[in-house]
Amino acid sequence: MEKVDHTSVKEQVIQKLGLKLSVTDEEILRKIHFKRAKQTLPTCCASYLHRTFLKTKDVRFFNEFLWVSENEENSRQAIRDFKSQLNEKGYYTYCYDTDLRTCLNIDAETKKVVKNDFGTHTLCLIGSPFHFVFAYKKLRNLGLRVDVINVKYNSGGLQDLLFNNPIMNLFYRLVFGRKNYFEIDIKNKKELKAITLPKNYDVGFHKLGFIIPQNLIDQFNKGLINDHWGALPLFKGRSTLEYSKLFGAKLVVTNHLIKAEIDSGDILCFTPLHPKRLKRDIYIGLTTRIVRAMALLASDSILPLDNTKGKLFYEMHPYLVDYVKRIAR
Repeated sequence: MEKVDHTSVKEQVIQKLGLKLSVTDEEILRKIHFKRAKQTLPTCCASYLHRTFLKTKDVRFFNEFLWVSENEENSRQAIRDFKSQLNEKGYYTYCYDTDLRTCLNIDAETKKVVKNDFGTHTLCLIGSPFHFVFAYKKLRNLGLRVDVINVKYNSGGLQDLLFNNPIMNLFYRLVFGRKNYFEIDIKNKKELKAITLPKNYDVGFHKLGFIIPQNLIDQFNKGLINDHWGALPLFKGRSTLEYSKLFGAKLVVTNHLIKAEIDSGDILCFTPLHPKRLKRDIYIGLTTRIVRAMALLASDSILPLDNTKGKLFYEMHPYLVDYVKRIAR
């Protein structure tokens, strides 16, 4: 790297990206992340990311550097700097707030769910109905009424083709029953902000593949639950299980309420994931998580954790993905 101090490089980035002088490193990281997918960034951005990584030891800046760097020599040096922060087991040395360190070693608790946990609250499963078949049956076996809402938004992906076609929609009607199954067609992303449910519900659990608008959140009196793969409040955002592995953290799913801020709503529960059967635990275990999280919300069982803290992680670079795979063997 050229011998230019961090402050000077930061000022260059602020000027080039048109940011305010009071902007934080966190805000610059976010700006670079979203801009790099749309345009070529000025070279000072890579320099800034590398220098900020050296200054803070925050691996998120190294990750973003890998996405934008076009200088092989600088990339090799940054990788050496990254490796200098690894411990004897190959995990990255923890570098964030002390009070968030507990997220590396969360002991999940289990709860036996009974009908009384739900009281008289109205329940709704919203999103791709394929995810809800077994949860619906389990809730019905408890003697509960639950509606399933299929928000049909064709993004052109393979999942839409497989699970939201006329044959599958007929299957859903047969499984859930006409009185409990509803379909909402969304033609474009603008219509997402105007979704209106058949009625307001108390407790909801979603499997939607898009950012949830406030209008939809507000239609659930007690809240809408998210299934987040990673330990909150620390690991927010994307690639959170991969970052968990990088830090040597226990792997968990966090069920929490949705708020406007990313992954920041009240936390209901944690569910452990076994590293050797990760996909099975995530997908097969979804039914148990749905029923348990909805029961906890219905009975006002919120964990006393401040989920407004934590760090927002972005998509992990292939170099780090490959490194995580090697240390996880």
